[in-house]
Amino acid sequence: MDFLPVPNGIDYLSEVVSRLARPDEDVTPRDLKYAVLHLQAATEVLVKARLQIAHWSLVVKDVSKCTKEKYDEGKFESATIAESMRRLVDVVGLPIEKSDSEAVEELGKLRNRLQHWGLQETVALVEKQAASVLDFLMRFVDEQLIPELGEEQIASLQGEMNLVRHGVRKIGTYVETRRARLRDELKERADRTVRCLSCHEWALVVDQEDSKCHFCSRAWGSGQLAYAYEESFESGTIADEVASGDCPECWNRTLIIEVRTASAPDQRIDMCFTCAEVFTGLRVCTCSEWFLPRAEEDICRRCIDLYMEMSQAG
Repeated sequence: MDFLPVPNGIDYLSEVVSRLARPDEDVTPRDLKYAVLHLQAATEVLVKARLQIAHWSLVVKDVSKCTKEKYDEGKFESATIAESMRRLVDVVGLPIEKSDSEAVEELGKLRNRLQHWGLQETVALVEKQAASVLDFLMRFVDEQLIPELGEEQIASLQGEMNLVRHGVRKIGTYVETRRARLRDELKERADRTVRCLSCHEWALVVDQEDSKCHFCSRAWGSGQLAYAYEESFESGTIADEVASGDCPECWNRTLIIEVRTASAPDQRIDMCFTCAEVFTGLRVCTCSEWFLPRAEEDICRRCIDLYMEMSQAG
């Protein structure tokens, strides 16, 4: 057997998804039982794997009773999941929300009742608690754990993580939980949020650096996003027979005409996927460039400057 901490945690996570990624009527109480057990195991393993990356002693309950040799041999008592979450915030300095820590704690209580005393509870409550932790864990893996791994280890996990990311989209309560959190989290950036080309959720925030979907975590370069968007389910376009797709603000060829955003999905605007500028009233110059008219201008600034240079030269 060869299960190192991170692959072991991802394996537990994969088991959760395999139990829940099916129509609601096909998810049995037994599926929920093992989903809760495996989700708690995945959370504990992956959280402690991140602590281990920071320093091995952070995994140990009482470091005064443990040596590195004992740690390497597995002869120690590890910290509780609640204490491990606290150390991630207070010692490692990770930005974990209080609501996420509370969700993990509640799932732990649910697991203990289920495993040691039996459990009689509504399916809706169990699914909601599991979905909240699953939402946290997916973000934690993508944002706090995977970036700390080596390239070889990331490559070895990529296949299974892709299956997990695809599978969670079929879990109704997970999707609802993640959507609800993102509506609040992204509301200040709704005017720059478009539908993701990968998961089709309204969660892809156009940014001057790298655009990222906050639902499926896929990142996009500005040029890659612009051309992929043009060929996707959206009707926006970079260029047509009338004008080029050069942005009048940053001059990159990533201006998309008629984009729909989360702030007004039924309206269409013009947006640059490099500088994230939104334009209203763009016109086409005689040189076939898009431009934003100022005063009574009928041509773009480039043509005006060129005309001025030619006049001065003449």
